[in-house]
Amino acid sequence: MEQKNDRQLFGWMSIFFNAYGVPQFMRGNKNEGIKHIILSIVTCGVMGIVYTVKGIISGVHVLQQTDEEYMAEKYAETVEA
Repeated sequence: MEQKNDRQLFGWMSIFFNAYGVPQFMRGNKNEGIKHIILSIVTCGVMGIVYTVKGIISGVHVLQQTDEEYMAEKYAETVEA
């Protein structure tokens, strides 16, 4: 049950708060989260819009996955880092 909640929370955070780097912080990638914040501010919101669109796509993708697919993808990202 915890994995399903984690997957749903990550999906919704990606949809609504990707421009602020929240999903990156949730995955433990502080540098990427800080980069999202700085680029959103420096470009006067242009990159914020780009990150928001990417977040919507990513969030919908995560919400459509099964728990097993989500965990496999999450594990693959932590191994790459």
